[in-house]
Amino acid sequence: MIYFFSITSFIIILFLLKYVSPYLKLMDKPDTRKKHIGNIPLIGGIIIYLNILFYINYFETSNHMITILLTSSILILLGALDDAIGLGVTFRLITQFICCLVVIGSGLVISNIGDYMYLPNIQIGVLSVFFTVFCVIGLTNSFNFIDGVDGLCSGLALISIISVLIISYLEKTHIYLIDFDYLILISISIILFIFFNITNYSKIFLGDSGSMFLGFFIAWILILTSQHENQIIHPVLTIWCVTLPVFDITSVVIRRSLRKINPFKPDRRHVHHILIEMGYSNFTTTILILILSIVLNFIGILIFYISGPFPTLISFISLLCLYVIFMINLSRIAYSK
Repeated sequence: MIYFFSITSFIIILFLLKYVSPYLKLMDKPDTRKKHIGNIPLIGGIIIYLNILFYINYFETSNHMITILLTSSILILLGALDDAIGLGVTFRLITQFICCLVVIGSGLVISNIGDYMYLPNIQIGVLSVFFTVFCVIGLTNSFNFIDGVDGLCSGLALISIISVLIISYLEKTHIYLIDFDYLILISISIILFIFFNITNYSKIFLGDSGSMFLGFFIAWILILTSQHENQIIHPVLTIWCVTLPVFDITSVVIRRSLRKINPFKPDRRHVHHILIEMGYSNFTTTILILILSIVLNFIGILIFYISGPFPTLISFISLLCLYVIFMINLSRIAYSK
């Protein structure tokens, strides 16, 4: 019943925010880099956030989940301000850094990266805070970077959450995942956003606030489930839950560095831009990337259950290198036309 109510509340929040978005300057206007038609409200992330926050007391949720959500309000508010007046990359990074420190201060941190054959439970020690900040900010921006075509960022976020839920079932550790039902509610809100994002009926965008929130939230969910006292998923599987976003941001940063361009400066050389440049439609591009993401996640999970953690880690690194090389060549082909 709560799931049904969440659908109703999502639609109510949508139309309320859509009415006020022009007054708040939360409108995305097309330009040389943005190819959409007309001004679109940048309220998707705010809607998802408000809708899941409203039901936090209707489910059994962990204290860490509450901390993550409340801290995310800072990211949502300052992200919306950035969407409205364009405060820039430095402002976004400082905001993300502050939010990371708040959650870390609550006691949630990456303390170990798992066991690998003859290396049981590798502890990070004094580097845990630095490593946690690096991973969270990196993943937050990977989702922000890839938010360039309808349904893509939100679709990848949905695949990541579902991957966590599936692994917890396979591992039979879902009984320790207090937030299991709540993650299903969040998945429903993301699915609702995708519907309004990919259709022309009351079309909305995530905005930087939304894409950062999804990346930030998923990063902490992966940390929560892999660093839990009753480990929900093995740490090596966390990177396989976000394979495509990690692959894309790594590829983009390397290619921009090779071209001596600021890694945070926007361009049209992400995987979705390249596919569009090659003649694929926006919808086809989204579907292709989401299918690739599902396949990659499945490969990682399969390798883990067949061969164990160490081959799973080596396979991820190997595929990442192959992806970077492939995208460098594909980018040259696409933009040489």
